[in-house]
Amino acid sequence: MASSATTPELRQRLDHALRLQLGDDAAVVSLREDGEQRLRGVAVCAGRILSFVLEAEDARLRTRPLFDLLQHSRRP
Repeated sequence: MASSATTPELRQRLDHALRLQLGDDAAVVSLREDGEQRLRGVAVCAGRILSFVLEAEDARLRTRPLFDLLQHSRRP
């Protein structure tokens, strides 16, 4: 029988997975529980806004880009 992870444990898994996939500057903007083993939300990092789903049972983080901020360089 598999034990279910608590919300703090899921949040720790999420923070770790976001850092691995998106870098240290990733920040969660919104977060909600979707069942006992899933977190959904929106994160920002390095000029991007992404939605994510953390599937705790298989330790999988799926991300989907929502918006990319492009920085155009100005030439003198």
